[in-house]
Amino acid sequence: MKRTGIGRRGFVRHCCAGVLLAVGNVPALAQENPDIGQSSAKRGKRTVLEDMGAWVAAMRYEDMPATTVKKAKYLLLDTLGCALGAVNGKPVRVARDVIRARGGSPQATVIGTRLQIACDEAAFLNAMQIRYLDFNDYAAFGYPHHPSINLAPALAIAEMQNLSGRDLLLGLTVGYEVHIKLRDASERRGFDMPSIEAQYASAACAARLLGLDAEGIANAIAIAASNANTLSEVRAGDELTNAKGTAEALAARSGTFAALLSRGLKEEVLRQRSTDYELMKSCMKMWPGIGTSQAPIAAALQLRERGIKADDIKSVKLHLSDFGYRQQLGFLDHEISTREHADHSAPYLVARAFIDGDVRIEDFEERRYRDSRALAFIDKIKVVMDPALTTNGGDVLGCSMEVLLDNGSVQKADMPYPPGSYQNPATDQQVQHKFVDLAEGVLGQAATRRAMDTILSIDAKRDLKELIAALTPTRSM
Repeated sequence: MKRTGIGRRGFVRHCCAGVLLAVGNVPALAQENPDIGQSSAKRGKRTVLEDMGAWVAAMRYEDMPATTVKKAKYLLLDTLGCALGAVNGKPVRVARDVIRARGGSPQATVIGTRLQIACDEAAFLNAMQIRYLDFNDYAAFGYPHHPSINLAPALAIAEMQNLSGRDLLLGLTVGYEVHIKLRDASERRGFDMPSIEAQYASAACAARLLGLDAEGIANAIAIAASNANTLSEVRAGDELTNAKGTAEALAARSGTFAALLSRGLKEEVLRQRSTDYELMKSCMKMWPGIGTSQAPIAAALQLRERGIKADDIKSVKLHLSDFGYRQQLGFLDHEISTREHADHSAPYLVARAFIDGDVRIEDFEERRYRDSRALAFIDKIKVVMDPALTTNGGDVLGCSMEVLLDNGSVQKADMPYPPGSYQNPATDQQVQHKFVDLAEGVLGQAATRRAMDTILSIDAKRDLKELIAALTPTRSM
């Protein structure tokens, strides 16, 4: 059979438009669609990718409302705090040592260190730090993906290009627009969608800050499409591993495209952007742990504040939405044996909240998640799916909790929206406190305050030198 040729650029552009891709069956695809290799002008139809490139290129800092600018600055503060708090994480240190040994042009700085490396490698390491603690934000009104990962490419490009603080905020906002729109336009089909969305978004964010036009932005995303994809197994199975924390970091560095995403793609969501900013959907975590744990932790702390002591509790019934319950299923009835399992286990996090009155990063050390008192308390917790909490497609992260005490009385707590969520947003003071708590161990007390002031006035900075200096510790890392 004679095979019909297919232009490389046409194929990639077609894939990135999310139309129809059968990996490994390119000849059949070309025969069924002989115009794939033709330009969109000849076909008389613009691709989804071309439309995306157009609205990304049209985004301007000057068009952002004051509320969006403020949210972007506090997201910058929150995300940089998460990165500083993870600077000594074991996988982060291993990756940093590997990249330091490779050398390269000193184009961008690794957050919380004096290390300057190639721009894309800085994006990778900074993304690892942002994501490692599972303390960075999540997006409301859909599967709670983590678009703050886009700060990594935005910061690396902005530093390399000597751009302004306003440019940095614009790049971050572009990342949110692309990331969340892709989430809303797509269906999960065996792939790790947060990582795949980061592949698109990081390419769009970096291209916009490099000053590329609409076609250049589209091409950047298309180039990212040719690399790889991330399977959902990175988050699946009985045990989570360090790979979970690196999946989006790899996406931030290389950018990639998962072709099977095209099935079920809602093109209209991607072809134009609304006047609202997707960044406003960001929700900030008040405790390190999976999104479905935030409301349960808050409910446990609320009950504890009423005087309920862990030792007086006979049993706990934790009600979650269908989404929350399904997300927790993989972590129930399994021994906690890794850090990643511990910070994804709502029962463990509830146990720590009742026992200690807080959940902290130190709770994910092995000695903590193997603590006999915590394990005994976990056995008292039953997680159930509550249809009353399941609305809007089952994406609700709220909970209700019933506690049976040894004296036979029952205490209840309802937490329909977790602290830090879109419906129950964090205060400026809460975000500042979180940053200080994460950053002081790396920067020191006085330097942390200076760093926070610099971050929150970033829109007045002509370049990022002061910001990078503020994030650099006096001692080597």
